[in-house]
Amino acid sequence: MSEAGDFDPGPWKGYDFGKARKVYDVHVGRSYDSALKSNKSLEDVLPKNISTSSTAPLVIISDVTGSMGEWPAVIFSKLPYLELEGQEYLGKDMEISFAAVGDAYSDNYPLQVRPFTKGTELADRLKELVIEGGGGGQIMESYDLAAMYYSRNVSMPNAVSPILIFIGDEGLYDFVDKDQAKDICGQNIEGRLSSNQMLSELQNKYSVYLVRKPYNVSSGDSMSSEDKKVYAQWEGLLGADHICNLPEAGRVVDVIFGILAKETGRVDYFKGELEGRQKPNQVKTVYKSLHDVHLLPDKIKGKDAGKSVMQRDGNEELSKSLI
Repeated sequence: MSEAGDFDPGPWKGYDFGKARKVYDVHVGRSYDSALKSNKSLEDVLPKNISTSSTAPLVIISDVTGSMGEWPAVIFSKLPYLELEGQEYLGKDMEISFAAVGDAYSDNYPLQVRPFTKGTELADRLKELVIEGGGGGQIMESYDLAAMYYSRNVSMPNAVSPILIFIGDEGLYDFVDKDQAKDICGQNIEGRLSSNQMLSELQNKYSVYLVRKPYNVSSGDSMSSEDKKVYAQWEGLLGADHICNLPEAGRVVDVIFGILAKETGRVDYFKGELEGRQKPNQVKTVYKSLHDVHLLPDKIKGKDAGKSVMQRDGNEELSKSLI
């Protein structure tokens, strides 16, 4: 059974998955030109700070350079499913903040952040992001600035175990540029601040994961030299158990659920729900992507493996299962 199957839609009643994807595809194609014609500034899509009173904030940051445009489109088409099934793991108080990241050395909109929200407003927020499709072509993007913003410009006074997920195919610049930190994040930094230090600071506030799209298409399980370099950098920053290698955009929402399942101790539920909904080859792709994330702690390699895992109270009210 697909995500478009029979489930309690709540505020999403009447939402058409296929139509939503077509509408968003049109938005992706026109987004950048429309932003330029309307004189949309960076400040229009990057508030100085954001806040949420949610106990269960979820941040999804997608690279929107080059070929990555398809990935936020998939997320948009499955928004009802992302929210309603996401509540099975994080509870009905879950709120989501979407962000888009590009290259601060070449793009007009290198970092865009949308406020935390829930329900049908999620669709409005996601469509506010400009899909610039730029990037500098050097296998590095400004993920470090996204890390700085969500570490220093976000207030979550009631958050229990917030989760932040990067979706991208490139690496980080080695150091945070001082001018970019000031101009984009409003932060003054003294001395040199490495991306390693910035990600460590971010991990003190969130459980941080990466869903990594291959930079180059490779055969079988092999990685290109560029992919090996990108993966090695992220593994050193997050640990292998916080990285999901995923070649198919269509499975990104399932992999997000797998991450939420790990964080909330509900992997068995996740597997039963996934296997009852998807085709065997789709399930195989998802499990392969989540292999290191779902490993037992003593089998995990990499930096600070197994960092924060949240357990939900079994008595907490759950939303109705979607499928």
